Amino acid sequence: MKDTLSAFQTIGPVRHQGVKLGLFVLWLCLVSFMGWSHAFFSDEVRALSLALQGENVIEMLKAIHGEGHPALWYLLLRTAHFVVGSPVVLPLVSIGIAAAAALLLVLRSPFRWWMIALLLLSRFLLYEYSVMARNYGISVLLLFLLANYYPRYRDRGVLLGIFLFLLANTNAPSVLLAGAFLLYWSIDILFEYGFRWTQPLKTFLVNAAISAAGMATCFATIYPTYNDAALAPPEITLKLLVKAVLLPAESIPHMLWPGIGAVLSDIQIELLMSLMSLMLFGSLLGLIRSPGAFIAGLAALITLSLFFHLIYEGGYRHYCLGLVFLVSMYWTTRARGTKIELPVPGRLKFLIGPASAIGSTLMVVLMALQVPAGVNTIVRAALDGPPESRARDFSVFVASRSDLQNAIIIADPDNLLEALPYYVNNRTYLMRERRFGNWVKYTKNARLSIDLDDILAAARMLRMESSQPIIILLHEELDPSQPRIYQEFYNWKLVTTPEQVRDFLTSTRFLAQFAPALSEESFNAYFLDLPKPTEH
Repeated sequence: MKDTLSAFQTIGPVRHQGVKLGLFVLWLCLVSFMGWSHAFFSDEVRALSLALQGENVIEMLKAIHGEGHPALWYLLLRTAHFVVGSPVVLPLVSIGIAAAAALLLVLRSPFRWWMIALLLLSRFLLYEYSVMARNYGISVLLLFLLANYYPRYRDRGVLLGIFLFLLANTNAPSVLLAGAFLLYWSIDILFEYGFRWTQPLKTFLVNAAISAAGMATCFATIYPTYNDAALAPPEITLKLLVKAVLLPAESIPHMLWPGIGAVLSDIQIELLMSLMSLMLFGSLLGLIRSPGAFIAGLAALITLSLFFHLIYEGGYRHYCLGLVFLVSMYWTTRARGTKIELPVPGRLKFLIGPASAIGSTLMVVLMALQVPAGVNTIVRAALDGPPESRARDFSVFVASRSDLQNAIIIADPDNLLEALPYYVNNRTYLMRERRFGNWVKYTKNARLSIDLDDILAAARMLRMESSQPIIILLHEELDPSQPRIYQEFYNWKLVTTPEQVRDFLTSTRFLAQFAPALSEESFNAYFLDLPKPTEH
């Protein structure tokens, strides 16, 4: 148990700095290798497409209003693209931010080298917040910056408030993390100075005001959202609320190993979620000597779970923000090294040490459980396993065909088109919105249900108007034996009948199949020929 606790102690041999830097170099090599082989999927490229909207930043901000994410990621991408002038900024910015966070962890955190190794080899630092080019990696860097600078700037300046302002504008869940950090800060001050006016309290209030401005900016950017089809809140019941509070590990099975849910029964998954939820709550005990950190960690865990249960369904990358916040709480409390006299009866004080040791052990176990999935991402990249999306493979196919260079591409569902602009320059047409574009508005005002005749009609209309070849991408395998209704993205539907399938297959030529993919972005490609010249 003592060795486990040492994972969070500041003092360590100087020679371990070399080991830590070696771990960083290894991490950077692995991330660079996976980044080189990574195929971007729709959500990643969509952000770049939005970042490049408009002639200036003001027009871009208008374009992203209501998108569902605050502005910081788009501003970073647009700025980088202005400098570099290439879509390659997408992986460069993402990996650059992750590298800064990893280097900060290596050089400034109070953790032992082997604890840093567990963190660097976890799936979330090795892949989700680095190789996958999303805005969540910024949250990691900002949380690490807060943990590092909190001891020095808790009682002075506005640096922490600026970090919290930026954190609130990375993604919606991080607003909750910014609030949880403010909760930690306030309790920390109250335990030290009590309920009286002090300079630290004044500093806190100034920084809290800056943070609140960041939260308001985030809210103003996100709402009202036009992606109303993406928001389908469940009916709020007492059972759902209890589940959200007591089972924050809803997505934990996927943390342990990708696809583990497919090989376990429902009962086994429920038992696993219960066990992992207990582990999450238990890991907070390692913060028990710092009431502010303990309460903030608990608040972050529960509010994130409520958010993902009641507002927007979360996945691995979302839930792991809670783990990163937990890491930041361990970081800042261990780095400060101050002990608070807990208001507990004297006869119970002997329990504090063992409870803290158990919590620290569970924290280490939690981080260790992320490593197998991290290693799996390396193996998948090395063995050329299924990519996130087949958009890259499709682009190679298009580049090899001179007759497809200027083809207009349509797809069902429309979001299959969103990853293409990173790889090809072909125009893309969104059938459900009846417009050319490279990013989808998930609105209830779009055509929620279409059939194969609608797809053929759109293809023929575009061919007649443009005289360009048309490529059709279909995610669903066509079934000519019976009528089918395919439930697609959010509340979209594709309807087919045997007659429509036969008409579609006789009106098009099958090009190739691009499957499988880790996301839903696998598809079959079909070609609609140009009309033959009319004889005079």
